[in-house]
Amino acid sequence: MSDRDVMIMGGMIGALVGAGVGFALFTPRGRQLRAELQPEIESVMREAARLARVVEDFKAGRPLAQAGAAAAWPRRSV
Repeated sequence: MSDRDVMIMGGMIGALVGAGVGFALFTPRGRQLRAELQPEIESVMREAARLARVVEDFKAGRPLAQAGAAAAWPRRSV
């Protein structure tokens, strides 16, 4: 790809991202969508923080508590 093509593609991607952010922030439907997604986003953030703690413990060589590890991520049946 030439530099010009990359610039045009970057501009198009930027425009699409800007339109999506504008929709999410400034329209009633966007506000409703954010309100519906907020609990799921918070859940993902909590799980990511928990995973980061487990990774840090692993890197530091600290053993995982067996009961704590099992309680942290309950198994789901498929």
